[in-house]
Amino acid sequence: MSTEVSTPSGAPLTTGERSTAVAESLKRFARIARHTDRKKGIRAYRTHIKRDPVIPLLFVLVFVLPTLAVTGYLYFVASDRYVTEARFTLRPALGSVDKVDNEKTGTDSSLPKQMIAQDTMITSNYINSRQMVETLERQMPIREMFSRDSIDFLSRASQDAPIERFMRYWPKRVQTSTETHSGIITLTVSAFDPNESYRLTQAILAESERKVNELSEKARNAALVETTRELAHAEERLIKTRLAVRELRNRGGVLDAAATNTANLTMISELRKQRIDLAVQLTLGLRDLAPDTRPIRDIKTQIRDLDETIDKIERQTASTDPTQKKVLSDLLGQFEAFDNQRKDAESYYGRVLSANEAARIVAARQVEFFTPVVEPILPISSVEPKRALWASVATLVAMLMFGLSVVIRKYVFS
Repeated sequence: MSTEVSTPSGAPLTTGERSTAVAESLKRFARIARHTDRKKGIRAYRTHIKRDPVIPLLFVLVFVLPTLAVTGYLYFVASDRYVTEARFTLRPALGSVDKVDNEKTGTDSSLPKQMIAQDTMITSNYINSRQMVETLERQMPIREMFSRDSIDFLSRASQDAPIERFMRYWPKRVQTSTETHSGIITLTVSAFDPNESYRLTQAILAESERKVNELSEKARNAALVETTRELAHAEERLIKTRLAVRELRNRGGVLDAAATNTANLTMISELRKQRIDLAVQLTLGLRDLAPDTRPIRDIKTQIRDLDETIDKIERQTASTDPTQKKVLSDLLGQFEAFDNQRKDAESYYGRVLSANEAARIVAARQVEFFTPVVEPILPISSVEPKRALWASVATLVAMLMFGLSVVIRKYVFS
């Protein structure tokens, strides 16, 4: 087909004739395009899809039916769940007992932060434990709450299932989360009746508090027993030290070696002073009197008596005279050793006595308790399942799956 624009005579075309020729050429190109292969280009692809009988089937199976099934279950079958939330934390108990000893007992320092953090983790794990479920079953019908026939088949638990299988269902209805920095525990309980949800939350809180107090009570009683035993040992040590000191006094015949030694030193000092005075008098008397005169002999006798007394006292204090049972210096060394032992025993006994008193005070009180941050409240309306949200998610997923199936059909199985 020729697209040359000309007149039969070959004369130049006017403007109107040229426009008419161009329009006729475009019409010819359009007729040519309509006769091209339909399996090429976007028009061919759309025509291929319209003619493929599998695509509508995929649309029904992959998109329509799953979306209707999920939406129908959520809006017509799924049972309403009522959620009760409570938030609490563990804090050390404070009270008038803090005035006993503000530095050692009744303060936060007596209850380390590690203990509070550990008890927080214990509480969170205990709520999800089998022991918690078995304890609550003795107080209320836990299985019946979650296995009634009025509950939809996908949400209810099996009535006759063993406890091991029920423990797989328990975390779906009772959940806990802990904030790392504040230590606040969030408890979320979902049940199929608002009153049951509220009562179950209260029962879990009460049982968790009882368990934590039981564990801390065992630790407090163990500390009290340990300090009582150590107090008896310290008292026995102190008594033995005092008996040893008394026996040494009886054996040496001295009540207080240090005081006796001080008295002897004072006496020797006084006697030597007197001897010096007599020696001065003797020297002055010998200038005017003969050595054999009565006053001179008396002064010499007094000086001799003083020397004997001083020598006797010095032998009792530091000599090794075999006639003496114990030398005072030896007794003084032994008294000093026993006195140091006695002081150590008394100091140790005082510290143990204070620790025992602190343990007794802590054992007689509640060390920690639950501090409610958000009290549980009776739910009024159900908040689960989130029907609109999950229906939208199901629709979006079905749409994506349908698009993927069309692509696979076009490029893999065509």
